[in-house]
Amino acid sequence: MTQEQYILASQPNPLQRPGCATVYPVGIYGWRKRCLYFFILLLLVTMIVNLALTIWILKVMNFTVVSTSLSLIVFLSCL
Repeated sequence: MTQEQYILASQPNPLQRPGCATVYPVGIYGWRKRCLYFFILLLLVTMIVNLALTIWILKVMNFTVVSTSLSLIVFLSCL
């Protein structure tokens, strides 16, 4: 801080600040918060169901790393 800024900052300010400033709450309140939590919960449930169905399909179709690579080799050799 320069000396001029220090002198200006230490002097009393002749301008008056407003006495009662309106303070607005910051954040999410009420139904918006409930909807946000519901949306996050719905997204989480959707992700879990999607992962479970993917794993179930892989097990039912008997996919393995070897079988998928062999089918890819067979497919490419037919071209």
